[in-house]
Amino acid sequence: MRAWKTFAAALLAIAALASSAFGHHFKGLPHYSYYEHYPQVPQEEFLGQEGQYEYSLVLYDFQGLNQADMEQPDNARLYLIIFNLRANDVYEGPLTLAICDRDAVVYEEVFAGPEEECVYALQQDLPSTGKYSLLVTLGDGSDQEVRIPFRLSSQKTYWGRKVAGALALLILVVAVGSRRARVMQDRRASARRRNRA
Repeated sequence: MRAWKTFAAALLAIAALASSAFGHHFKGLPHYSYYEHYPQVPQEEFLGQEGQYEYSLVLYDFQGLNQADMEQPDNARLYLIIFNLRANDVYEGPLTLAICDRDAVVYEEVFAGPEEECVYALQQDLPSTGKYSLLVTLGDGSDQEVRIPFRLSSQKTYWGRKVAGALALLILVVAVGSRRARVMQDRRASARRRNRA
């Protein structure tokens, strides 16, 4: 009976000490605002570093969803976190974010500070034909700029099927070639036997 009381007291203590879960950001991607069946960890992170700052760009362009069924198939969301390596702290100052297609600015926005939890967020329609980068200009007086290239999920080349197809073709060529070689050997062997007889 005493063991049950100890167990119940320990269980209550653990339950009292457990903190409740709040919505938060993981590498710039907000939790609790996902579409159904979308992974909760970012699929792709693009990094940049300039001076004392490290830049982490997370792109959310609805990877894995059927783009034909969407109202805005070219919609992309970009989340940026800037970490000051010297101060060991997150940058929360003013900055300008510009989405560039090659060297042309497609969209630009000025931020007085981060929107939520040290995260700067942009949303823009980006067709899959561009060669994109995010130009970040800090507004802390240094006017430091860094360009972070990124690719949309629709721009990626999926090599798995191509490599598998090439391997299947190679196996087929080797099988046909070895079969022909075996037939030639059999014909030569039977010709030798006939000549001996």
